[in-house]
Amino acid sequence: MVNYKLDKNLEKLIILKTYASLVKEPASEKNAEKIKALQDKRVHEIMCAAYEYPFYRKRFEETNTTPDDYRCADDLYKFPVLSKDDLRDWMDSELEQYPDKYKDWHVSPTSGSTGRPLRMLQSPREHAIWTANWLRTMGLGGFNPFTGKTMCRPNSLHARVDTSKSDSPLQRIGILRRKYMSDTIWERISTQVLVDEINAYEPDYLYAHKNVLVRIAKYVKENDLYIWQPKFFSPVSEMTDEPSAALMAEVFGPGMINAYGMAETGTCAVKLPGDDYFQILSDSHVVNTYNKDLTAPSDAGMAVITPLLKTDLPLINYESLDYMETYKQFGLTFASRLQGRMNDAIYHSNGTTTEWANISVVMNYTPEVVAYRLIQEELTHVHLLFVRNPDVPEEKQPEIADRVCSQLNEMFKDESMRLTVEWVDDIPADPNGKLRVIVSKIDRP
Repeated sequence: MVNYKLDKNLEKLIILKTYASLVKEPASEKNAEKIKALQDKRVHEIMCAAYEYPFYRKRFEETNTTPDDYRCADDLYKFPVLSKDDLRDWMDSELEQYPDKYKDWHVSPTSGSTGRPLRMLQSPREHAIWTANWLRTMGLGGFNPFTGKTMCRPNSLHARVDTSKSDSPLQRIGILRRKYMSDTIWERISTQVLVDEINAYEPDYLYAHKNVLVRIAKYVKENDLYIWQPKFFSPVSEMTDEPSAALMAEVFGPGMINAYGMAETGTCAVKLPGDDYFQILSDSHVVNTYNKDLTAPSDAGMAVITPLLKTDLPLINYESLDYMETYKQFGLTFASRLQGRMNDAIYHSNGTTTEWANISVVMNYTPEVVAYRLIQEELTHVHLLFVRNPDVPEEKQPEIADRVCSQLNEMFKDESMRLTVEWVDDIPADPNGKLRVIVSKIDRP
């Protein structure tokens, strides 16, 4: 029987052990065979682990399969897709039935795109694995996570973080140096203070919610300020569009590590500086794409994710609600395009919907707008919040608003829809720290 209390005390050692087991070089023809072999081995191992849970045993029986039928990533297409609602119900059931089992586990609430929070259970070992995977992700571009200096905005959705905490003895000798920005979900700090903190610490690697980095970049550019350029930076927790990516690159430099993942799955894909594709972290994850009905494989469709090292409480074929276009090279999966929030949509009086991916086609080609939000409180009215690119004169705002509204109306094909535009200096993040670009208060048809 696993001693979770002991594992909790040994999390740092588990991080080091897991980090050593991960492939720390970008996927290439040179290491593809090694990565594929690790993935195949871990696919079978996680299906063996899942077979021990009644929740998954039922799914094996429904598909008339056993763990022996799963030996590679493509085999997972045989297994049912796991919805957020199914996962939420299962997690709640586990917590209610076996409270003693999970007393030493991490229970991380996610924001829940539908407004219903999901309590995600992670064993201490799995929590350590998530950390090791993130360290590996940071290092894929050449950063050394053990000797380099990291600065980040704390993810204080789950617990308050002491941002004034002094360095540990290891950090004082230059190992695993990390400093938190003082801005948190609980207490928003002025942008000037954040600029001062970055300049004072001079991090080698900077990461924070995308909306926070965009806010800093916009402020720096508008006020013609100096800011330290880290070797690498990552906008996290939100999809990065072209206008905001260009602004961040101009201010923070060319070293953007664009990491994709979910709180439930950890980071599973990475776009490195200079690349025009995402590599799937195939030694630790399977990311398969499905057709629209989620009934068959497709090279373009919803990304369905399986974190292979999460074997204490497996997560098999988890729907991401994100769109991905993929291709195979060297036997591994790569993504040429990633588009988020397939479930975010504007609803119309004729019963149709316009999804975020369609709206992003307009907004991604509007470089004059570096951040935006669509708010639908009535079926026939959408209010748009726009943040102007500092390069654009203020007097251009009416022209830009008219052009975008015209393009959106052409897409909506809804004569009853009224669009209004408000220009703002900043769009406040949601309580979970993210910036959701579509906020529809209309009941989903």
